[in-house]
Amino acid sequence: MAREGTLIGERYRLLGPAGHGTAAGVWRARDERLDRLVALRPLFDEPAIPSPRTPVCDVVDEDSTTYLVLEYPASRTLAELLEEYGVLPPELVARLGARLASVLAAAHDDGVLHPAVDPDRVLIAPDGHAQLAAHTPTSGGEAYLAPEVADGGFPDFPAEVFSLGATLYAALEGHPPGASAFARSGSTGSPVTEAVLRLLHPDPAARPTMAAAEHLLRSVAPRRPVARPDDGAGDYRCV
Repeated sequence: MAREGTLIGERYRLLGPAGHGTAAGVWRARDERLDRLVALRPLFDEPAIPSPRTPVCDVVDEDSTTYLVLEYPASRTLAELLEEYGVLPPELVARLGARLASVLAAAHDDGVLHPAVDPDRVLIAPDGHAQLAAHTPTSGGEAYLAPEVADGGFPDFPAEVFSLGATLYAALEGHPPGASAFARSGSTGSPVTEAVLRLLHPDPAARPTMAAAEHLLRSVAPRRPVARPDDGAGDYRCV
């Protein structure tokens, strides 16, 4: 019998029930191969049909039960959360930043740059799991470009560190950084803001690597989750 912690199909780790009512029986799960949140729906005897707006990612069998693996539908962009809340708590921003830096650092190790990093491309699930979308219909990306890229230079790893910093700055302040944002360094009194400002250094060579940025952000993040006020839309925690 499936229970929390069970590994389904040697890939999907059950985290807990996804909901009640019509969602009863559906599990939240972590795709351990792609490190993303998914929903697992057991079919049992009836041919359950998912909503046409919920893409099916996979079909797996475990202990005589067939599961539909569905895209987890409740993720929201960071831009949407900022539109609703204005800003996010510094502790949550630090955890979010560390998570994103971890993903980007792994990509950098493989020599890969993300197409762009900005609030429209940061997806946050109700359990706080964050990931980056490669493409979105709308994006305010130009405001999050490193100055050397905005001036016509080619994107590189230090430029992506800046874009992450600019995205986190927007989460803290409610708007992307201006040209003088780095000048605030040393005077904010906030460890999280100071950490983010280090990612915004105007000299690309003076910015931390993405791996160092992850370590820096984790060092100023609290050990316990921090939740947004519950407005009925979900518990947005950063883990």
